[in-house]
Amino acid sequence: MDRFLRFSARGADLAWRIKNGAKSVPLKTVRTLPDGSELVMLHESDGMRARRRRETGDRHAERLPDTIARLVTFTVTTATRGGRTKTTRMRVLTTLLDHQAYPAREIAVLYAERWQIEIAFLHLKKTVRGPRRPLRGQSPDLARQEAWALLLSCNITATAAARAAGTAGIDPGLIPFTAVLGLIRPHVAAEARCQHCGHRPDAPLASRNAAILALPRHRQGRQRTSGRTAAERRTRHTEEVTYTIDITKSNLPKWDTTPET
Repeated sequence: MDRFLRFSARGADLAWRIKNGAKSVPLKTVRTLPDGSELVMLHESDGMRARRRRETGDRHAERLPDTIARLVTFTVTTATRGGRTKTTRMRVLTTLLDHQAYPAREIAVLYAERWQIEIAFLHLKKTVRGPRRPLRGQSPDLARQEAWALLLSCNITATAAARAAGTAGIDPGLIPFTAVLGLIRPHVAAEARCQHCGHRPDAPLASRNAAILALPRHRQGRQRTSGRTAAERRTRHTEEVTYTIDITKSNLPKWDTTPET
């Protein structure tokens, strides 16, 4: 709750997945909205405040203010082509209170976009750096320098893909990151400044964009699933999958709106 309030106070619109446990977040339902989502009250209990005081070292910290947020509870049912089904229940807490401007289903679908950051981490650690390749720096400063170089390479590749996609009016996600990296690597040394005069060759941006757009693209809307653990991957093959999202109601207690006497 403390983190949620601090982040939202900076002006960010939050949509955070929270645990399903009854005591994971101090929520109570204020009102159920027409789209199935709920306005909830975040209230810091005495026990929560005592724990926060211990963790922060501030023994006189005031209680966090009661705060209205919106809770979207939904299930995702996964059905594979082979007949396996699995239903997962999720809860997303958001600062977007207007259910008409931000319907519950759109917020539930938006959560899938969170995995884009995981894909970016995969590109950084596996594609750019290389699988199971440790950093070569033997000191903190050298390791930090190498990490920044990897981040720069990853951003250059993603920017090149996004720029090419923008000129063609297509989704950048359709352009394969690994193939773009392969196109860019040969140009790194070729476009270096001359060590004598400092001149840099003109970068053939148009031809590079054309080369990127000529790459085979990912299939749009492709949905697949595979085993998550090593043991599952030995027995389960990657399959086509469909996802069904249903907005559900939580079992939270009601917030008492009766004024104190």
